[in-house]
Amino acid sequence: MSEPLLAALETRGRVLLGPVLELLDPTQRLAWPYLLWAGGMAVGVWWVRVRPAGRTSLLGFLFPAKVWLHRSALLDYRFLLLRALLAAILLPPALISAQTIAVRTALGLVRWLGPGPGGRWAPEWRMAAMTVLVFVLGDLARFLMHRMLHRVPFLWELHKVHHSAEVLTPFTLHRTHPIEAALMRGATAAALGGAAGVCAWFFQGQVSAWEILGVDALSMVWTLLGSNLRHSQVWLSFGPVLERVWLSPAQHQIHHSVDPQHHDKNFGEALAIWDALAGTLVLSGERQQLTFGLAPEERNHGDTALSLVVAPWLASVRRLLSGVSRGKVLVESLGVKR
Repeated sequence: MSEPLLAALETRGRVLLGPVLELLDPTQRLAWPYLLWAGGMAVGVWWVRVRPAGRTSLLGFLFPAKVWLHRSALLDYRFLLLRALLAAILLPPALISAQTIAVRTALGLVRWLGPGPGGRWAPEWRMAAMTVLVFVLGDLARFLMHRMLHRVPFLWELHKVHHSAEVLTPFTLHRTHPIEAALMRGATAAALGGAAGVCAWFFQGQVSAWEILGVDALSMVWTLLGSNLRHSQVWLSFGPVLERVWLSPAQHQIHHSVDPQHHDKNFGEALAIWDALAGTLVLSGERQQLTFGLAPEERNHGDTALSLVVAPWLASVRRLLSGVSRGKVLVESLGVKR
């Protein structure tokens, strides 16, 4: 068997095993240490808020069957496996990488503006600037893309896959349509690559961000601050002061709420400042009993994993063609209220 064929088979095998390998990859949010850490935070919530009332056991609080074995959660698990299978079979060409964007950005700035003025900055200041800029711009890009997924009608049809989840578990993170996932990766790569390129130009050479065990430091901090509880039944609020800067798991659960007063709120991933500037920030306040999912008339897919892939894509194409025929692809988006 030729080496190229072996390499192709190895690549497809890694993609197919992606859901398992992710548990072992410290750069991924669902890596087992982060899940274990999130579990520890959930234990703390149970100990402080639930145990004194004697309402439920620790095991019942962490793994309620009505959540983890709900038909929506079971669909999440099947959809995760189907996505991995489709990715292994199709292996679509990757979007341009953040590294390529960074190199082109740095070279372009050198041609237009000459060498950057920060060549004499101390290494620690270079790393600090790179770390903060990459994190902030990456978070802004995800906020803007998330807002578009809600506001642009044909993109909302794709994003309905995620919002149709009736219960939330950490694996709901991957309940996203493959096209949406590709768009989010592209937006993030553009932001990260652009930020890295600007830093490389400004500091006249290669720079690096702060890392902890090979993982971007601020991204690790965000993960350890409860990112895996965003999609869960565990209500964790950061309080009215911190939640104006850093989004809590409870605030993201509010984003998933079917209550009309929660629609189009808390689009951000880590930083709350973008929602604050856009007027879409909602603080968690007291513990709320939230209902998740979509109204029956909003759902555009069935209860099978394959339906989550095909039906939203067809609905998106119909909305796109309808908007093009009326010349309202973007104008129409102003009327979307999710």
